[in-house]
Amino acid sequence: MGTIQIDGSTPKLTIGNATAEDATILFDGNAQDFYIALDDSADDLLIGLGSTVGTTPAIAIDENLKVNIPVTTASTSASTGSLTTGGGAGIGADLYVGDDVYLITDSAVLGFGADKDTTLTHTDGTGLTLNSTNKLCFNDASQFIQGSSATVISIGATDEIDLTATAVDLNGTLDVSGSSQFNGDVVLAGTTPQLTIGDAGAEDTKIVFDGNAVDYWIGLDDSEDKLVLGTGSTVNTSSQAITIDSSGHVLKPLQSAFFGTVGTVANVTGDDTVYSYIPSEVVDRNADFATSTFTAPVTGLYMATVSHNISGISSMENGQGRIVTSNRTYYWNFSPNNFSNAVNSFGFTQSHIVDMDASDTLIFKISLNGGSKVADVEDTTTMAVFLLG
Repeated sequence: MGTIQIDGSTPKLTIGNATAEDATILFDGNAQDFYIALDDSADDLLIGLGSTVGTTPAIAIDENLKVNIPVTTASTSASTGSLTTGGGAGIGADLYVGDDVYLITDSAVLGFGADKDTTLTHTDGTGLTLNSTNKLCFNDASQFIQGSSATVISIGATDEIDLTATAVDLNGTLDVSGSSQFNGDVVLAGTTPQLTIGDAGAEDTKIVFDGNAVDYWIGLDDSEDKLVLGTGSTVNTSSQAITIDSSGHVLKPLQSAFFGTVGTVANVTGDDTVYSYIPSEVVDRNADFATSTFTAPVTGLYMATVSHNISGISSMENGQGRIVTSNRTYYWNFSPNNFSNAVNSFGFTQSHIVDMDASDTLIFKISLNGGSKVADVEDTTTMAVFLLG
């Protein structure tokens, strides 16, 4: 039999008679046979290799018009695999791929959106490029990485950016506009390392040491143009312990210091009676002096000074000054030798560096000797105590 031609306006060739049996068109080739057939047991239309229906099918179409290509040939190029096409392919819904997807041409582009406003382009030898200033978002649009301009990369987060690494290498200027917290060491390396705090604006800047019980800070009091060290977390006058002004003067405005004047002590007898000086306060920084006693606020060395002015000396008398602390007593003797009745007053100053523990006390005292002779301690007598360190 040769060619079969079926003419007519609606020609039809029917194979089978609706019975439970396969119906086949067989292409009997020289080297390979192929078939198009109805696999009646599976209710699938098959296109396959061979002469037996169901043997090595290449394409299967089921009753739901689902097209299946069961061949498992792997693809290593655009022209290999179970299915190849010389042109493009359109897919109207989701695409699920069970293995790898490769874009195998340089500068290949993945486009997103109805108008492909967002693209991801292969940059040969470098990586991938997201177009324009579009963002690569995480979780929602508020968290992203973005090339916000031709020269700036922006990283945005709703709350926190967490970098976890053995080391983070930053090359360039670090501009931090908010608070910073470091839980490990901070090392400034290089030949001339520099940490700059502030941007030359009219504002206080500081480094705060967050302690368990007390905070400390080093900062710039911009309104006073002073470098200051103090307690707390705010740059303010009341907590400044050390200040350095623009001329290099170093002050310790909270350092304990007392200065006072003594009211007249009349008729100091010459029978070795010991008198305590009871000064009037002129300066009492840190409120360490009460009545006649200075109380050490901390353990350290203190400079104690008294300037005596004594009058009413009728003849030779000897005397002894004393600085009495909780640890020890410091003595010095004085003798207005060869005074006549016409010269009956004298003055002198005595200083000692004394060591005191916290809460130790210090009192200035004086005594005269020489029988019944008497003298007066003048109200120009002064005394002072200062914490050296």
